Order: sequence, then structure tokens, then C-alpha cells
Amino acid sequence: MVGMRVWLKILVFPLLLACACSQKKASELPLGEMAEGDLAFRCGRGLFSRVVTTAEDKGVYSHIGIVVRDEGKWKVAHSVPGESEFKGDFDRVKLEDIETFFAPDRAYRGCLVRTGIKDAGRICERAIQAARDSVAFDGDYDLADSSKLYCTEFVWRLFLGEGLDLTEGRRRNVTVFRIDGEVILPEHILDYSGNEKYYQF
Repeated sequence: MVGMRVWLKILVFPLLLACACSQKKASELPLGEMAEGDLAFRCGRGLFSRVVTTAEDKGVYSHIGIVVRDEGKWKVAHSVPGESEFKGDFDRVKLEDIETFFAPDRAYRGCLVRTGIKDAGRICERAIQAARDSVAFDGDYDLADSSKLYCTEFVWRLFLGEGLDLTEGRRRNVTVFRIDGEVILPEHILDYSGNEKYYQF
């Protein structure tokens, strides 16, 4: 359960956090090293990012997506709230250039991770299709409902479809804002035993 400690961090330290992180920028992405199915983690500057990292043990990343190759470009498929692209847009699974995913206004910290899966083709096809179908973001953070997906749930379900549980059963009970129950946090996937981090900023 997230209590007073969370609110103190959220309300007392945001200015210090913003100042400390405002100078950090993503260096040149290793486009030649990337592979389909790699995982992209980032930490943003907003209030909700601070809520997520405070709920974690390590508190490093607040969001995750999967790297795919689409129309000859490296992109990230991810389920994200609060990033509308046009009037009437809604929170959903999106497909965007990896440079946009790691843009300074969205990420002051990030990394790329290889899971070790031999063939991520079907996983990436399903990720791209979910973006084209505009699968809704799960604002209720309900793991029992697979019709809508939040960011970690989206990635977890993609790999679970190929028999790989990236969380290895890790969960956290969280009660804050609209989150009330057992959720998958970014670090639960980052800590997967088969992961290899090959880029970070």
C-alpha cells in the first residue's frame, strides 16, 4: 500500500526532481544494435511517473513499450495515457517512432533491454495490430480485464502469448489515485532473469 511516504515525495520534492533531471538528454540511440522485441523503458517528468516510481522498490522507470520494425523504421508500441495526438483522441495503444518515445519532454531517463527470446516476430505483429486497432488504455489497472491494457500489462500479455512470463510472477498491491489492487510495475518486467540491458541514458 502506498501511503504518506508517497505523498511527501510527490508534493515536497517535485521541483528538486525537475531541476535535477532537466539537464539529462537521451544520447544517440543505437539503431544498429536494436532488434524486434526489445523492451524500451523510460521515466517521464509528470506526476503519474513519480507515483509509479515511488510505488516501486528501485523506482527507476515508470513506462514501458516494445520495439518493433514498421514501414522500415524502428518504432515503439506502447499503451499510454495522456498523450492525445488529435482532437477526440483517447488513451490507447500507440505506435510511434522510437525517437518520439524517448523525446526529452517524455523521458529524462531510459534504457533498451533484450529479453533473449529467439523469435519475436509474432509478438511484434500482435503489438502493431493492437496499435492499429487502437486498443484502449486500462485506466482501472485491472489485470482481470484483457479488453483494455495498461503499459506493463500490454507488454506482459504479448510475451505471455508465446509462453514467456516476463514478470516471473512478480506483482505489487498499490492503492493510489485510480489504482487499487494488484498491478505489474515496470521493474517487475525489468527484473526478468533473461534480460540484458544494452543501452541507457
